[in-house]
Order: sequence, then structure tokens, then C-alpha cells
Amino acid sequence: KMLTRLPIRLISISVTLTAIVSILAAATIAIVSSEPAYAEHNSLYMICPDPILEGNTGQVGVRRSGYRVEFAIFFTHHGHYTADPNDFEEYHGVKFESGSGDRTLWVPVVTKEDTIPEHDETFAIGFMNDGVWHQCVVTIEDDDAPEITGVDISSKPVDKYAYRAGDSIDVTLDLDAEVEVEETPLLSLYIGDGDDSTWRGAEYHSGSGSRQLVFRYRVQTEDRDNDGISVGAAAVGEDGRPREGFSGSIYAKGTDVPIDYTHPGVKGDWRQKVDGRPYVQSVKIISSPPDGWDAYRANQTIEVSMTFDTDVVVEGDVSVDLYLGLEDYNWDEAERKAAYIRGSGTDTLVFGYTVRPGDMDPRGVGIIMGVDFDRNKGGFGGSGTIKDKGTDVERNPWYLGTGHQPDHKVYTESPAISSLSIISRPANGDAYDAREVITVEVEFSEQVTTSGEPSLELSVGEEAREETLVPVSEGGFSRSLLFQYEVLEGDADSDGIGIGANVLRPNGGGIHDSAGNAASLSHDVVVVDSNQKVDTSS
Repeated sequence: KMLTRLPIRLISISVTLTAIVSILAAATIAIVSSEPAYAEHNSLYMICPDPILEGNTGQVGVRRSGYRVEFAIFFTHHGHYTADPNDFEEYHGVKFESGSGDRTLWVPVVTKEDTIPEHDETFAIGFMNDGVWHQCVVTIEDDDAPEITGVDISSKPVDKYAYRAGDSIDVTLDLDAEVEVEETPLLSLYIGDGDDSTWRGAEYHSGSGSRQLVFRYRVQTEDRDNDGISVGAAAVGEDGRPREGFSGSIYAKGTDVPIDYTHPGVKGDWRQKVDGRPYVQSVKIISSPPDGWDAYRANQTIEVSMTFDTDVVVEGDVSVDLYLGLEDYNWDEAERKAAYIRGSGTDTLVFGYTVRPGDMDPRGVGIIMGVDFDRNKGGFGGSGTIKDKGTDVERNPWYLGTGHQPDHKVYTESPAISSLSIISRPANGDAYDAREVITVEVEFSEQVTTSGEPSLELSVGEEAREETLVPVSEGGFSRSLLFQYEVLEGDADSDGIGIGANVLRPNGGGIHDSAGNAASLSHDVVVVDSNQKVDTSS
């Protein structure tokens, strides 16, 4: 019987298809929900698919409550929906009742794959029954939206330690297609340690029209992160817009199709620390030993400048640590405090230390590093503060010190005469004759130089003679100075010449060491020497 009835059904199908097309064209059909619930006895209902990923296949089911469905006439259409026949395979035909015992008739829903970024699109698939159009609205999920393939913090701290206030933190996004940026999207950064981290927005900086976008955040004074900044993971909502990790709009190039904003973020890295507090960019000794001398003397001031990365304000007593006379790690003995002098309200502060008698540093003064962890000392001192101008953010205690500065030696001891002697001898071995030269050498405890015309008084017979200094070299330094006297006609000393005590005189000039310390000119008597006679009578 089924065989004899089949042609009649085929004729009915043909007629019904024509009728359905006519009804759809007239747009007078009644529409049944695309997600029908179980209906009353003897009614039809449909089982609609979940959204189908582009290029995949789903299925639509139809059942009649309480009875089997012998057949249903299906076809697909797009009508006022967004998909077109290039996005899915149109289905036209009759679906017969399954012989497997399954009471549901299933129809395949086939979508087409392409490489064009599109919005999710919809079309309808359904059938007519008793003058009523039953349909499912199928959503095709596009899988060609540009995706983020990599997230990287592409910048590095300039000083290789931490980002400072004003420094730029750059985050680079790599995508699998060219994109365009609208408005000013923000990417989520987190600065701070653990639960104390704070959200910061890195603004879009560059890259629109390419596959690589750069987002930039400029560090603020209050920012601080000891274990490294992190990039927040991003997720999207049901509408495909950013739910977290992003704001703004990024589209596939030449379209209004948003990218897939999802990415896993970047965990903190200790090489990406942040410390926005005012910090010392450079530290140096800016004074010089006065008057061109090679070292500082007692009561002279050594000035140190500290240049910060921003303007700072000093309140109260503040100092920085120097070391003077550092040898064999005698830190406590060598430490000196340079007190704040000037510069508050600018980016450069000046500190000064006044040399005390007894200070000595032949290798040169140095500046102690800020926060010396090995000795738990060094750096800033005093009860006052240094803060970022206009804020309450205190300075970073760390800064890089210096080694010994050879142009900044300290010497406070005065040279002293260690010996004074007549070093010449008469040519005949007995007595000096006229025009012979008597030479006296004065040796000091250290190298000295002279200014003016110091003189030395020599006793020849009954007379006192003033000898004039003969410099070893013009403007040079030597441990010994020579004085010479040319014997005159009529000079005579039968028991030998001598030198009285303390007869070396500066005569308006002076004898100084390399620091400019005036030499002590006191000395003992040089007793007469019978081998140093004078006789000009012959």
C-alpha cells in the first residue's frame, strides 16, 4: 500500500512547495517561535540548533506531539535576515519519517566557510503545516574575526632596574590579521604587589592598519611595583564587546567587524619593576679645591649635587653621606655628612661638607651609595624629607654612589721642615773664595711649591746674609728647596758659616703644599762648621 500511495504524496509535495513559496512571497504567513516548547497533543514543534560556527553543520528537528511525523517539507531562506546563500547551503526537499524508531525528523543545516571577517549572521529554515509557517532562526558564528596571537611587554626600564615617573611602559599586541583602531582603546595593566595592585589603563599608541598594535602607559609618581607589572587577561561578553581587559573599538581592517579581544594577559616579571618615586638620576661633586690647588684644606666646603628626575621640595634637616679617607673598609671612621644647602623646588639639590682639621684623603672623596644593604647605612640622612613637588610622595632612597674622586683630594696637614743643611763645599777644600756659591738645602715633610721670594738668613762672620730661593722648576713641587749665596769680596768667616734658628722667611710670598696649606717655617740652628770657612783675601 505504501508503494501505491507514494506518487500521490509526491504530487502533494510539489503542490505544497509551490504554495509555500507563494505564501512567503506574499509575507502573510504566521511565524512560530524559533525555540518552541513542547506543544499540546497532536501539535507540531521544532528543535532549533545552537549557534553554528562558520563551516560547521548543525541540524533542525521536528516532532508532532503524541504522533510520528510522516514527512515535512523544508527549505531555507534568508528573507530579512543577514546571511545570504554564500554563507550556507540552501536546503529544499522532503524529509520522511525515520524508520529507526526515532520520533524526530532531522534536517541538516550546513554553513559555508570563508576567510572574510563578518558579523554573526542569521537565516531561517522551516516548513509549512496547515497554513502555518514553522521556522528556526539559525545564527552563524563567524570564525574569521582577527584574533590576538601574542601579548608582550615590549619596553624595558631605561636604567635596567625599574620604570621611573614619566617613563613609558609599552605593551604590544600581535594579531593574525590587519586591524584598524577607532577612538582610543585602553588595555588593562596592573601595577603593585599582590592584592595591592592597582588598575592602570595603557592607551592605544600606534599600529592601526597593521597586525601589531602598541599600547602605552606613562608611569606616575605614585606608581610602585616590586615584582613586576602585569597585563590583565581580556574576555568578551555575549555581544562580542570587551567585558574586561579592554575598552574601545578595534576592527578588522576595512570592516566594522570587531576583533576577538580575548587574551590570557601577562604575569608579572621582576625585570619589569616600577618605582615612580623621585629618584636621583646623577650625583657628582660640583666644587673644586679653591684657587687652583690640588686638594681641599680645612674649613673649605665640598659641594655635592643630586639631580632628580623631577622637581623636589626639601623640608627640614636633610643630608647625604660621603666617605673621606676610606681605607681598608673603615666605613664608620670615613663617613661624613654633607648637609642640604640649596635647590628646593628644582630638580637639583646641593649638599655641602666643610672640611675639618685632620681630614685627609689622598685618593679623593667619594659619595656613598644610597641604601647600602651590606652595611645598612649610607644615602640620605636627617629628620627632614625630600618630596615630589606638589605631592606627598617621598623620594626613592636608592641612588648610585661614586668611587674615589681623584680631583677631590683632601689634605689638612701643613708641611714642616724636616732638615736644613749647607750642602756645598769650598772649591779648595778649606774656605770659600769670592764669587763661589754657598748652597743651603731645606727639606720638607712633603712636596711644596713657592710663591713670592722666600729668603733664608745665613751668618757669614759678623754679618747676616739673605739668600734667595732657587726654585727646582717654575711652579713645580719638590720636597726640597735650595737657597744660594754668592760670596762677595771682603767676606770672611774664620770659624765657619752657620744658620740661626727660624730664619726662613716668606717675604710676602709663601711655601705651600698641593692643597695650599702654608708650610711651618720653624727650624733649629745649624751650628758653625769649620769646614765651611770663608776667606776672600787671597
